[in-house]
Amino acid sequence: MDLVIRNYASISMASDASCLQSPSVEYFSVDYWQDQGVVEGLAPGRGHAWFIKAPFGRAVLRRYLRGGWAARLSRDRYLFTSVERSRPFREFHLLSRLCEVGLNVPRPLAALCEHHGCLSSGALITERIPQSQTLAERLPMLGDSDWVALGRSLANFHRAGVRHADLNARNILLDGRGQVFLVDFDRARYSPGRGVNGASNLRRLRRSLAKLWPGNAPVPLQVAWGRLLDGYRV
Repeated sequence: MDLVIRNYASISMASDASCLQSPSVEYFSVDYWQDQGVVEGLAPGRGHAWFIKAPFGRAVLRRYLRGGWAARLSRDRYLFTSVERSRPFREFHLLSRLCEVGLNVPRPLAALCEHHGCLSSGALITERIPQSQTLAERLPMLGDSDWVALGRSLANFHRAGVRHADLNARNILLDGRGQVFLVDFDRARYSPGRGVNGASNLRRLRRSLAKLWPGNAPVPLQVAWGRLLDGYRV
C-alpha cells in the first residue's frame, strides 16, 4: 500500500495512492456519485453502504451511522479524540494490515474523518469484491462442502487474532469461486500472533442464521451448522 494522509482544517483523509490518488471530499458523498450516474445499488442489509462504479474501479462507499438508542442523540456524529482514533481511520488501517497478512477482506481505498470540536463524522471507501453475494443471499444454494469451507475460513481469522464485532450472515461474502470474505470491520480487534476465542462470534452468527434460514435451503440449519463446526475445528 502507498499510504497518503492529508490533513486540512477540519478534514483528514487517508488513501492508498497506488489505486486512488488525491481523493476529494466529494468522493465520500453518495449524492456526488448519484449525480455522476454511477451508483449501482445499495448493499443488502448492511446499513448505508452503496455500490459505485467509480473511475478508479468498482467500490463500496459506507458512511458511519449510529444505531439503537445512540441514534436518537445523533445519527452520524461520534465523540472525537483524534483523527487516528476515529472509526474510519481505524478501520482503514485495520483492513490494510489484514490485507498484508493475506486474509480475505476488501482492500481499503480511502477514509474520511470530518471533525468539529468534540464531534466527528466519516466514511470509508473499499474495493468491491467481484461477483460476490452475502451469505444471507446464498443460503438456498449452499451444500455440505460450502459450510465446511466457511468454518475453515472463520477459523483462519480467529487463529490470526481477528475478532469481528458483528459477525452475521450479511457481513460474510462469497465470491464467484466460493471464496469467503469478511466485511464491515468497524470496532473489530486484531491481535497479531495471538489467536482469539471465537465462541461469541459464532454464537452471533448462529442467531443471525436462525433468523434468516429459508424454507428451501438444501439442508436443515442444524445440519449446516454441524458442517460449519467440522470445518472450524479442523
